[in-house]
Amino acid sequence: MRGWRYSMETMSETAHQVKLMVHHVRFFEFQPQTINCIACDDKTGRIAVSRADGSVEILASHDNWMQEMTILGGQGASVESLIWCQGRLFAGGIGGNVVELDLQAQKPKSSMSSNAGPIWCLTKNSNSDKIAAGTEDGCVVLFDVSEELQFLRGFAKQEGLILSLAWFDQDGESIIISGSINNIRQWSVKSGQPISRMTLGRKFDQETIVWCVAVTRDFTIISGDSRGVVTFWNGKEATQLKTFHCHKADVLSLCLSETETEVFSGGVDAALFQFSLCSADHVTERKRWVHQPLHWRHTHDVRALALHRRVPCVDTNLFVAKLKGIKRVLNVAPVPKHGLISIARDRNLVLLQYSTHIEIWRLGAANTPFAEERGMLPLTQKRKKLVVLKARDDCDVICSAISASGTVLAFSDNRGIRVFTLTLKNETFVSPEVSLQRMSSVSAQTPPAHLMAFTPDGSHLVTALTSGALCVTNLTNKQSKNVERRFTDLPIHRLCVSPDGEMFAVASLDHQVYIFRTGTCEHVCSCPVLQSQVSALAFSPHSLTLVIAYCDHSIYEFDLNGREFSPWSKENSSRFPKNWLKPLRHIIGIAFFPDCPEKILVHSDSAISVLDKSKIKKNLWLPTVPSLNTNALCWFPQYLLFADFTSNGMLVAVERPPSQMEDNLPPSFKQKKFGVS
Repeated sequence: MRGWRYSMETMSETAHQVKLMVHHVRFFEFQPQTINCIACDDKTGRIAVSRADGSVEILASHDNWMQEMTILGGQGASVESLIWCQGRLFAGGIGGNVVELDLQAQKPKSSMSSNAGPIWCLTKNSNSDKIAAGTEDGCVVLFDVSEELQFLRGFAKQEGLILSLAWFDQDGESIIISGSINNIRQWSVKSGQPISRMTLGRKFDQETIVWCVAVTRDFTIISGDSRGVVTFWNGKEATQLKTFHCHKADVLSLCLSETETEVFSGGVDAALFQFSLCSADHVTERKRWVHQPLHWRHTHDVRALALHRRVPCVDTNLFVAKLKGIKRVLNVAPVPKHGLISIARDRNLVLLQYSTHIEIWRLGAANTPFAEERGMLPLTQKRKKLVVLKARDDCDVICSAISASGTVLAFSDNRGIRVFTLTLKNETFVSPEVSLQRMSSVSAQTPPAHLMAFTPDGSHLVTALTSGALCVTNLTNKQSKNVERRFTDLPIHRLCVSPDGEMFAVASLDHQVYIFRTGTCEHVCSCPVLQSQVSALAFSPHSLTLVIAYCDHSIYEFDLNGREFSPWSKENSSRFPKNWLKPLRHIIGIAFFPDCPEKILVHSDSAISVLDKSKIKKNLWLPTVPSLNTNALCWFPQYLLFADFTSNGMLVAVERPPSQMEDNLPPSFKQKKFGVS
């Protein structure tokens, strides 16, 4: 059912139960984009993922795959290839430019044209100071990235576009391998001329497209093509070693293990295969490649593969296959973890953020249930869409917020921040009168923001700007105060405001949490730095404390009066079992019961848990404890995007079921199965 639903949900674990009245929202039609490519930075453990809309997501594999940031690509943008070079990230796409992405400002930093049309693939040399691009016009183009991004030269033009590249750089030899239509070429980096060509066969007299290539240190070339064939070549002699007809459709991606004894392939048939180098003869030490299926978890094309301790592979979802120890396949949720939804607690309004616009909805209403009543409650008033605000032409919505009173709302697109006052007349009517008025409090020269939050009364707007500064805007006297970030060089990724509006807290990617005074932007204090990354934070409305959740599933409470962790936190925070949430999951939201100071609600994208501080005792959180015996834990249908309370104590839970997202994807490769036509 799509719509507002009232229900009495019971979240129970053993004998402990918590009853809530829930607005169950399933009409938020957020649609994640398919993944074009992924790239791993082995030094930092960061994973870059490009989507079909041109956006690039940065995930931290060492912090439970937390999404650190999203770099928007803009309308019509395309990123077809990503590559890391010494901690810097470069992208190439249909625009024909190699672009360096600024991971601090979260936007493109510099750009250089290939002068040879759209870029389909990128590769780098062993020193990571040069990259090569394969283009639509059939040219291999070299760039220098040792300092600033610089164009070096282009190789001789070939017939047909270049769709895949690999760089062999060893013992003074520097050769680039390119995959095109019907052939694989080797290019001398020194002369820019082809030195050999390997021709592939045809299937049903159709051209064979080499979608992906890889090369090992002993100069074995691996290719995947449109016939569904993975081929191993002797690079020195340009001859074929072994051919595997394992895939039922195009092979779109390949990746090598660090030891280069394993190769992984994925394709249109949604299958993933592993190729291993095994000993064929113990006397001569001759080796051969053998293959085996790895898993069949995907429903659509496997567009990209990358290896970083585990093997991520993708269609719309990002799957992580653990190959060492206990083998298992886990998925990383394809939905953003922060900032798409906010509510006006005092007026039962919810703001939903899409890529090009925002929507304001009024919640539905139902009669107060009986004490023992459970399940669905009949609606006395249906939900109503009140406002649709669009971003400016050729812009994307970066972030948005609405005040608790529901009188002020704001969003930022690529050009800057826009603030509006919202007035509702005849609110009890089915269709109330809605009026919006633009506020000019924010200067036109203010850079765009990637995080924002209002004080509860809507008098101040706190923003984290893409320029790296914190900005507090006083909306009552139309004065703004900018505070340059003086505490860290890394981006701010979490922001919250205290219920009284007097303070706000920010978390940066260096695991720091800073607390400021809203009126003067004065730095009040900093929280102790822990090893894990901050995943969520919120001020308590009942006391002067800040609750912080970390990616290792621990929860800490910071006392602002004592400038230290609270006594409860000192005794219990380190006792949380390491995996009391599912693997690759972390807390993305914290909410407080309006009428119960001892209870805290936390949620991931698949679970809601109620933490009752009054019932936690010493030794409860030891790792040997198999379950949360004194706290309600409810596994929620994926994906739970948001959960928070209104001022009257009702919980707003926004869910986006995977089945609804899959319905909007292109059709997958159809395979005949036994007993099914």
